[in-house]
Amino acid sequence: MSNRYNDGLARAKSEKNDEFYTQYDDIQKELNAYLEYDADTFRDKTVLLPCDDPEWSNFTKFFAQNFEFYGMKKLISTSYAAENKKYVYEPQLKLNLFDDDPNIDEAKEKSHGKIFTLDRSQSGRRDMFHLKWKYLDGDGDFRSDEVKRLRDEADIIVTNPPFSMFREFLAWILEADKKFLIIGNINCITYK
Repeated sequence: MSNRYNDGLARAKSEKNDEFYTQYDDIQKELNAYLEYDADTFRDKTVLLPCDDPEWSNFTKFFAQNFEFYGMKKLISTSYAAENKKYVYEPQLKLNLFDDDPNIDEAKEKSHGKIFTLDRSQSGRRDMFHLKWKYLDGDGDFRSDEVKRLRDEADIIVTNPPFSMFREFLAWILEADKKFLIIGNINCITYK
């Protein structure tokens, strides 16, 4: 990776800026390594992406686009309420698939997290255009009982966790004894 990318990660960590989005190509490279080892890594599995903003997330896009190819059972992606974020990331291009959705509730937009799902039980081919969404009851914090239930339903957890809560997030996964794939700053391996 470029020095500019690593500098950005280091700056985000020092500023406790958890809104650092993982590049699609980096996700693809990492996932390809897993699939080279076991092509059925995600087959018949429920994958949870608990630290995403599914409307912008490259993780959500990647798994939704590869849902059929990987033979996944279910994809669950959650977001954290906008008003609770310390930093808000504004993408250069606004490619939000849900901007025109009539179900958007302005009162809940800032205070509630969202859940996006893609399920094999639905008939026909599944891809990112078949994602269904709704508001969570709460703010979408991974530590909430609501998101813990989703964690417990999942077979594999995949994300780029919040830098400022990396240790707590890893403990949250290990507590549930789940398989996981975390993409983050290389310095995270030095944490106690």
